[in-house]
Amino acid sequence: MSNFLKLASATGLVVLVLFAMVLLPACNKDVKYNDTTLVRPCDNVICLNGGACLDGQCQCTKGFEGTNCGIRWSDKFLGSYQASDDCQNGVFYNVQIFSHPEFAWKMRIQNLGKFCINSTLTAEINPEKTSFIIPMQNTCGSYYLSGYGNISSNYINIYLKNRDSVMHTGEQCSIILNKL
Repeated sequence: MSNFLKLASATGLVVLVLFAMVLLPACNKDVKYNDTTLVRPCDNVICLNGGACLDGQCQCTKGFEGTNCGIRWSDKFLGSYQASDDCQNGVFYNVQIFSHPEFAWKMRIQNLGKFCINSTLTAEINPEKTSFIIPMQNTCGSYYLSGYGNISSNYINIYLKNRDSVMHTGEQCSIILNKL
């Protein structure tokens, strides 16, 4: 056999071996996710509310938390509260907090403070899920309200600002909500 034929046969053999090493493992149906397992970590994981599984854990969309993304951020705030504030010394009143119908990271606060009694404010819960902001909003007439708050156990502390756009006056109240 000539040297050319020997070289061609050896080259062909090398190409065939490389082909087998590179392309054939790609046809393997088992997916190797890490060095120690062939398990598919997301096979039995169900993520709710738009969450997606990554390495066996649910990655939740904004407004949801928990193992399977089934808990709304607003859940810990919801309920009936007895309120008192420094704008109405000695006066107690009831406040309701309920979830926002469209956004799990928002909540609705009804009857907060002496401004626009029985009106409803929308608050946005911060990602750490223990505090919120009340963006400026017109609740009734010329009153614009804004503020912020936080939750600790069964209490919510709120700092609320009122601005009257007609009279050009403002007032600030510190409000404590005690869960009933």
